Amino acid sequence: MPSTPIHGAGRADWSRKTGNALTAMPAILAGVILLVIVLGYGMHSLSRTGAPVEREEALLEEDGEREPVGHHRVGEWDGDRSFGEAPPLRSLVEAGELPPVEERLPKNPLVIHPPERTGPYGGNWNVFATGPEDISAMTGITYETLIRWDPLQQELLPNLAVDWEVRDDGRTYVFELREGVRWSDGEPFTSKDILFWYEQVLSNPDLTPAPHRAFIRDGEMMEMEAPDERTVVFRFAKPHGLFLHWLAEGSSEIMMRFAAHYFRDLHPDFVDDAELNRRTVRAGFDAWYQYFEDKAEWRNIERPTIGAWLIRRPPPARRILFDRNPYYWKVDPEGNQLPYIDRKTYQIAARETMNLNFIRGDMGMQHRHVVMRNYSLLMEHQSEGDYRVNKWISTFGSGVLMPNLNHRDPEMRKVIADRRFRIALSHAIDREEISEAVYFGLGRPMQLTPIHTSPIFDESHVAQFTEYDPEKANRLLDEMGLEERNKDGIRLLPDGTPLRLSIEFFQLIADHETLQLVADHWSKVGIDAEARQLARSLFYTRMPARMHDVAVGGNSSIPSPLLHHGYFVPYSQAARHALSYAAWFMSDGERGERPPEPLRRAMEYYQEIMLTADQDEHTRLGRKIQEINIENLWFIGLIGDLPGLTLVKNSFRNVPDQAVILGNAGVTAPECYSIEEK
Repeated sequence: MPSTPIHGAGRADWSRKTGNALTAMPAILAGVILLVIVLGYGMHSLSRTGAPVEREEALLEEDGEREPVGHHRVGEWDGDRSFGEAPPLRSLVEAGELPPVEERLPKNPLVIHPPERTGPYGGNWNVFATGPEDISAMTGITYETLIRWDPLQQELLPNLAVDWEVRDDGRTYVFELREGVRWSDGEPFTSKDILFWYEQVLSNPDLTPAPHRAFIRDGEMMEMEAPDERTVVFRFAKPHGLFLHWLAEGSSEIMMRFAAHYFRDLHPDFVDDAELNRRTVRAGFDAWYQYFEDKAEWRNIERPTIGAWLIRRPPPARRILFDRNPYYWKVDPEGNQLPYIDRKTYQIAARETMNLNFIRGDMGMQHRHVVMRNYSLLMEHQSEGDYRVNKWISTFGSGVLMPNLNHRDPEMRKVIADRRFRIALSHAIDREEISEAVYFGLGRPMQLTPIHTSPIFDESHVAQFTEYDPEKANRLLDEMGLEERNKDGIRLLPDGTPLRLSIEFFQLIADHETLQLVADHWSKVGIDAEARQLARSLFYTRMPARMHDVAVGGNSSIPSPLLHHGYFVPYSQAARHALSYAAWFMSDGERGERPPEPLRRAMEYYQEIMLTADQDEHTRLGRKIQEINIENLWFIGLIGDLPGLTLVKNSFRNVPDQAVILGNAGVTAPECYSIEEK
């Protein structure tokens, strides 16, 4: 066998040394045409019911006779130095313009075992985007980090790192790099490149004025060293129990973006100040760090990369082009260098016209801008568009309601702080109506929980206080002393003012129809409620003032609850229900307000998680934090477990039917996607 698989159905122990720690028509005309199509087909709602545990099997059955597509596996190459390559690269080798593939690949290339088939080479992957900034986010459709999550975010896999070890109870992390990886310009990728990021980028206040919290423990920046070209060591003042989890996410790719041999000529640590200033002014910038950051942008065609594709035609072109990286460091089990697909093109389109492109099947694989409200339309056109609709595991859906525990109005604060009030609000919501009216019955009524693939997911938490029971809601509100009403039937606060709740949100974070239904449901139990859509900037400006009644959070479930704990354990502006408590937690009690005892207990459990690399302890403590949150119902879930709609051209191979969307498709190994000619 040319390769040894280390990840598949039988989970490999890649955390063995850690104690298991470790997605050229005018817009108006197009909008009219799309409206006609929607009116024609939009009534064909595909509502489904059934037990939650049967959902994934049911989703696959909708695709008829097509064989389900599972997940890729990874392994290490243990064969000879005989490799295959894409025909265009072979032609360049024959012309003497490129070294042989054996010299371009590392000593031990990472092996990707595709879920369906190997190859073929060739083709173009077309993706739609709203503009250059959108593409900036979408370039993360793949990502290369030291380690990566598997497609269901349950296991840590090797990537640029072949092996790793956790020492000193989580204070020290040691990584062994893959030997012989090269940048897209052919220069070696070594530990010195990561060290350059640490010393010249992360540690430079002009380039990094506010380092990410992942690099800081106990108020101190982590230390990093590179004892040799294949070893990197990270050290923390206190144990960093979740460092591996963070490294597996796409945001840690920042560590791999700075080829030292390229960026040294742009940094004052290596270039004379006068010379660097001349270069900066000549390039049209006022400061060296602006010049440096511009060169670090994804659109810079000169910047070396270790990704599967590299930018060839940047904006302002309407079709942005990425070509195959000839030095990409992964192969399939037969020794064929990846990626299979020749190029990726990002096509700029207005949101109003994008769905026309989708139903025509103009995309290759698209997981961004595929919205639930168009589900019926997209399903209706699968055959003529020659695509399928995959339903990936997503954290987004109806959003979550976040009553303001730190309200500046003392009367409202007292009411919202009463647990009975929050439970009454939850029981007053008819989630089944929302599910059918807005989400085609594809989701289920539920509180905010981790995604169901998470080890700390607890099914018993899902339905807590979700039963539609307006009688119970009325009873709880009466018990609170809110039984008095005005002539319009609105309950009165103790000071005699009507009980009003404004649900504040902005367009991209939640659906207006959903929140208007919630407001209607609350009005039936005597609350004067409204769904208030704000401009995004105004929404974020109002939150710190703490004058909002109920804010909306964008998640309906959480992908990495131990990392993204802003709901369960308030720590930032994501905790719109508890901003003063978040300030207290993050400042060790020096700012903000002291939280109530249950929330302090959740914070203490989280601090314990941060101090251990033991995965079993993560699970145990994470479930305790959930229990406290569900019992107190500090935020109110609506409809969750909604699929993340992903469009896949039928000619595309190796795209799994199920995966967790982490903002990109990198966990599904897009480098092994292929296009089969018909």
